[in-house]
Amino acid sequence: MRNKTVFVLLDGLQSEYAKEHLGYLEHLCEKQKAAKYEVLGELPSASRPMYETIFSGLEPYVHGIVNNSICRLSTKEHLFSLLHKAKKKSLVLAYYWVSELYLSAPFDKNKDIFHKDSHSCIDQGFFYYEDTFPDNHLYSLSSNLMNLDEYDFVFVHPMNIDDAGHKFGAGSKEYADAVINNDKLLSTYIPEWIKEGYNVVVASDHGMSEMGYHGGNSLEQRKTALYIVSEQVVCGFHQKELTTLQMAPLLCKLTGIEPTADMKELEVDFNE
Repeated sequence: MRNKTVFVLLDGLQSEYAKEHLGYLEHLCEKQKAAKYEVLGELPSASRPMYETIFSGLEPYVHGIVNNSICRLSTKEHLFSLLHKAKKKSLVLAYYWVSELYLSAPFDKNKDIFHKDSHSCIDQGFFYYEDTFPDNHLYSLSSNLMNLDEYDFVFVHPMNIDDAGHKFGAGSKEYADAVINNDKLLSTYIPEWIKEGYNVVVASDHGMSEMGYHGGNSLEQRKTALYIVSEQVVCGFHQKELTTLQMAPLLCKLTGIEPTADMKELEVDFNE
C-alpha cells in the first residue's frame, strides 16, 4: 500500500473551471484512474482560515483563524504535527501564510524563505511571499527537492490561479489561462509522482467570484473540486458532495497516520 502522498492545493480554483480546464485530471477520472468529488468549502471562504481547516480538520470558529489578518501559529493539532510524531518526513513548498501557521509568525522574508529542521513539524520548506511567484518554478523546485531526498508527505501550493482571479475575476481569459497552465504542469509531474510511489491529491481552499472576490457564501466562492489519484480509492466521478473538513482525515488516511479525535469521519470511498 502506498503511504507517500503529494498534496497539491490550487489556490482559488472554482469548481466549474476545474471541470472545464483540468482536462488531464478529468481524463484520469473518466478512465477510472482517479476519483473526483465536488467540495463545498467551509466558511469563511478565505485562504488563511481554510489552510488551517484543511490541515487541522476543524471549523474556523473552533480553530480561531477566522480571517486573513490573523497572523499567529496554529494552537491545534494538525497534519504536520501528526506527521512529525509519526516520524514521517515532510516537504512543503507554499505561500508564506503556511509558514506563519506552522513554523513561525510573523514571517521574515530574509530568514524564513528556506526552512530545514528535522526537529520541527515540517522537515524542509520553501515559502514564497509574492502572489506572482511563477507556478512552473514552484513545481520544478518541488521536483528538484524530491529528487534530492525521500519524503512521506509533499505539499505543493501554487498561487497564480488565485492571483489571476483577484486581478481579472473568474470568467476572465487570464483566470482560465492560469488553470490551464496548472493542468499542463500536473499532467507533466503527476506521472512522475506516481512512478515514485506517491498518492496524489489535488484540491483547493476556495473558489472565486466573477468580481474577483472570495470569503462569502455564494457557490462560486465556496465550491471547488477534489481529485485523488490512488489505488486505495474508488475511482470515477462521485455524486457525493464533500466539505473542506474531509481534507485532513483524507490526508491522514493516505499517509498512514491516525487522525485526531476531533476530525470528521472520512466520507471518501476507499476500496475494501
